[in-house]
Amino acid sequence: MSSTPAPRPDAALLAGVLDAVPAPVCLVARDRRILHANRAFADFAQAPAAAIPGQPLAELLGPHLAAWLDPSADRALAGEVVQAEGWTDAPGQPRRFLAWTLAPQPDHREAFALFLRDLTAERQREEAAETSRQQLRAILEGVADGVNIVGPDARLVLANAGFLAMYDFPPHLAAPGTPVADFIRNRLRRADLRPEEDPCAPEEALVLARVAEIMARPPGRQEETRPDGRVIELRTARLEDGTLVNTYSDLTLRREAERARAASREALRRHERLSAIASLLAGVAHEINNPLAVVAAQSLLLAEEAEGTALAARAEKVRLAAERCGRIVASLLASARQKPPKREWVDLAQVVETGLDLTELARAGVELVREVAAPLPPIRGDADQLAHLVANLVGNACAALAGHAPPSRDWRPRVRLAVRVVAAWVELRVADNGPGIPEALRERVFDPFFTTKPDGEGTGVGLALCRTIAQAHGGSIAVEALPGGGAVLVVRLPGNEAARAKPRHP
Repeated sequence: MSSTPAPRPDAALLAGVLDAVPAPVCLVARDRRILHANRAFADFAQAPAAAIPGQPLAELLGPHLAAWLDPSADRALAGEVVQAEGWTDAPGQPRRFLAWTLAPQPDHREAFALFLRDLTAERQREEAAETSRQQLRAILEGVADGVNIVGPDARLVLANAGFLAMYDFPPHLAAPGTPVADFIRNRLRRADLRPEEDPCAPEEALVLARVAEIMARPPGRQEETRPDGRVIELRTARLEDGTLVNTYSDLTLRREAERARAASREALRRHERLSAIASLLAGVAHEINNPLAVVAAQSLLLAEEAEGTALAARAEKVRLAAERCGRIVASLLASARQKPPKREWVDLAQVVETGLDLTELARAGVELVREVAAPLPPIRGDADQLAHLVANLVGNACAALAGHAPPSRDWRPRVRLAVRVVAAWVELRVADNGPGIPEALRERVFDPFFTTKPDGEGTGVGLALCRTIAQAHGGSIAVEALPGGGAVLVVRLPGNEAARAKPRHP
């Protein structure tokens, strides 16, 4: 059975097919003359289609481009299909990016087919995009903020050095295509857990949960407090295709500055209140001093007249109390004006007794328990101011008990005053078994004019002055809670001249 050879395509049909091809195509003989070219090639060469057959390739494409293609032509005539691309920089011609294919003819090697594609526009767009990416990366690497871009497939598109430094990530994780899960594993293996995460949970369960949370994160702003105390603000933007653009800013210094400004405003507010206290006490001292002078003079006369009688001891107590009142008014005024107190060696046990004498009426019906350690080291200070501090603390404790409903039948109001030595400090504790002070108010009770007493029953000045007196003596005052209920105010004063450090309450 004989085989019939396949018919050769008609030349006109072949020319029509080539003309329909949108890319430049031509058939080139071994001597580099064009045998046939389609319309796209004529347009590329900017020559009439009818004049192209028989023309040298160098005349149509220019000697520079023809010489550039010549090595590939020899390979094609040898039977090899050659593909290449590159920029052409022919003198006097526009710069173009060409891709070409040279293929040998199937029936003889005296000619080859040349296929050209002008990719200049596409390559210019790619180069422009690459330039933009390089510029963007240069900009991002130059900013202190952290930036990363995460694709919808939960893989990294870009991360700058600021982001890596902010979270202490190794440089290799910044490679494009790195899964987000790798970043999370790195943090988990450094025990960098979130407060709500269970450290005993399987690692991959934590990774999956956090990846899902990141990819579902809505656009907006949120803050994260790092284990080292830094505050990081995260801003997230979501593109239409699901890509996440995240920026990270370290707000630690800003938050510290805000706290410093708040502390400055609070200090100014306290200064204004203390100034108001000073004005108030100046007026009170002026009004009290005149009748107090009369009381002091009359008590002196009474003591002289009662000398040698049964009333002599009482008259002497009245005289001493009047003199002490005068000193207390003067010391209060000095405290409010923040004048330095007198620096004398003081017996704190005697100061406590003096302060308790001033609260004799306030303590009516209240059990007083004294626990004064002996011997106590002498301290340097103002005895009248310290006595007033003791009286104020005990008086406040008694006032708190007076308005407290008994919690049980066997409950009795009780104030415990203890003085002891703790390291280089002398600690004075005044505790009561009353309702206590809520935790939210344990610092505010020292603010001038702040009081928890009903209207008309408290001025809010006493504890503010106690703090002023304690601080003027190099000490401190704080509120502590008692396990069984009630409150205790703790004053710490330096027990000797070597105690210079500021005391710290637990």
